[in-house]
Parts: sequence; structure tokens; C-alpha cells
Amino acid sequence: MAKAEEDGYMNYTDEEWEIYRQAKTTEDYTAVDRMRDERVRREQEEELKEQWPSTEAARLFTQLGETFKACQKLLEQDPEIEDAAKLADGERHDVFTMLRDNLEKANRAPRCEYPRSGGKPCRAPKVRGQKYCCMHLAMEAARPTKFNLPALEDANSIQVALTKTAQGLVDGTLDEKVATKLAYVLQVAMTNVGNVDFEPDEEEELEEEMEEVE
Repeated sequence: MAKAEEDGYMNYTDEEWEIYRQAKTTEDYTAVDRMRDERVRREQEEELKEQWPSTEAARLFTQLGETFKACQKLLEQDPEIEDAAKLADGERHDVFTMLRDNLEKANRAPRCEYPRSGGKPCRAPKVRGQKYCCMHLAMEAARPTKFNLPALEDANSIQVALTKTAQGLVDGTLDEKVATKLAYVLQVAMTNVGNVDFEPDEEEELEEEMEEVE
């Protein structure tokens, strides 16, 4: 996605800048900023993933994982080695025991129920009292606010709903699949709007007024 060339575009891409130029309300401008921020976040994550394997932290984490697995395998082959390690090198043995105990606790912990793209749940340990793990709780907290529609009672309200649908696609409140279904519903509503009338006729209003007087 090409970046806007002129200065002062606030790190927008050409596409984002075009949307910004066409924006008319504060909500429109906020939506474009949210789109830009989400793109920047994804770019930063991709950059981190690319750079991570060459970092010292990645080397140490890999080394720790491999060493822990090797220790587990060794103890499975000869359980008596654990007593010797505890006697001869208690400090390092305690580190291994702590890692092993924490891993076993994590394996026994209730699992995150967040559905992944493939349909299977996350399965990471979930936060106590919550449905999701720490990462997916943070993702849920960052979601856009709930998408709401006005009552589809006249042409004006349907037009407002169409506008909100378009805005939902831009700011991420709606995905494309839901927006397509909603567009169909709004089309049916527009076709049918001339056949309904929620306002009482004059005779009904008069009868209600007479009943109140009596």
C-alpha cells in the first residue's frame, strides 16, 4: 500500500488520505485515524516478527526451551537423576522445578474459548473468572463499540442505516459478510417502506382523545 507522498499527511497511505479528504464529520475523521493506526500496528508486528529471530532474546528463549525439553527427556529416561541434581546443584534444580510446576499448572488451567479463524478455540490458559486469555481479552477490549441501527420506519431512517453500514465497513465495526446481508435487509426495507404506516389515523386519534375526556 503506497504511502502518500506529500508532507503533512500524518503517515496516511494514498488510499487513507483519499478517504480523509472525502470525510465530512468528526466520526469520519476518527474512522480514518483508526484505520491508519490499525495498519501501523500490523506493520509493526510484521517488522517485529521479521527481526525477532536475529535478536539475543530469541536466542535465549530458544536455548531455554531446548534445555528444558532436554532435561524433561533425561528425567523420563532416568528419574533418579533429579535427586542427584537437587543434591549437587540445588539452585539450578530449583529453577527447573519452578518451570516444570508452572507449565503443569498452565496445562491444567481452563482454556481460552476465543474462536480462531479455523473454528477451533485458542486453548491458551484463560484469565480467572473470564472466558478468554490475556491476549484475547485485550483484543476484545480494543474492538469498536457495538454497531447499532435506527428503527427502519421511513426512508430517512433507512438512509441513515445505509450511511452507518458504510461507516461500519470503514472503521471495522462490520465485516464485509455481515454488511452484505445488512445491505439486502435495507433493500427490502426500502421496497416495503411505502406499504407501512406507524402513525395512527385521525379517527383513531379522535377516539383516543374522547376516551381520555370520559
